[in-house]
Amino acid sequence: MARNYKKENEWAKTKYTRILADIDKDLGNKLKSKLKDENKSIAKWITENAKSYLEK
Repeated sequence: MARNYKKENEWAKTKYTRILADIDKDLGNKLKSKLKDENKSIAKWITENAKSYLEK
């Protein structure tokens, strides 16, 4: 059975929002390295930090 990419894309648009940012290269590389060491994705890190930020 073939995947229905159009349907998957529409579903993702209702469930998620895309956040893009350009940050300093050194800072970004350090962040990616530390997250890799902790076995976390950038999306997971943003989600965790967004929750704590909004609870303040």
